Amino acid sequence: MEMKKDIKIADDVINMIAGIAATSVDGVLSLGEGMTFKNIPFIGTKNLKKGITILRNDEDNEIIIKTIISLKNGSDVKKTCVNVQEKIKESIESMLDIKVREVVVKVAKINDV
Repeated sequence: MEMKKDIKIADDVINMIAGIAATSVDGVLSLGEGMTFKNIPFIGTKNLKKGITILRNDEDNEIIIKTIISLKNGSDVKKTCVNVQEKIKESIESMLDIKVREVVVKVAKINDV
C-alpha cells in the first residue's frame, strides 16, 4: 500500500510540537508570553503559538520556524539557543516528516528565577 504525499499538517500541531520542544530545553524560562513546559497542563497548548511563527514552502515540504524565548539568568545564551534550534528541528522532522530548513531563535529577555 502506497502512502499519499498530500497530507497537510495544521500549523497548530507544528506550534505545539515546537513549543514543547523549546520549553523543555534547560535554560529556557518561557516561550512568547510566559508559556513554560511546566504550565502547559494548566494553561493548555493553544497559547504555544504566541511565541512561534511558521513560514511554509509547500512546494519543497519545508518550513522555517521563528521563536521568541526568555532565558533563565545565568544561562549560556549561545548554547541554549543552539539547543533550542536542534530540539525543535529534531522534534518536528521526526514526528511529522516535514523538513525544517531553519530555526530562528530570538531571546526577548533574561529573567531571574
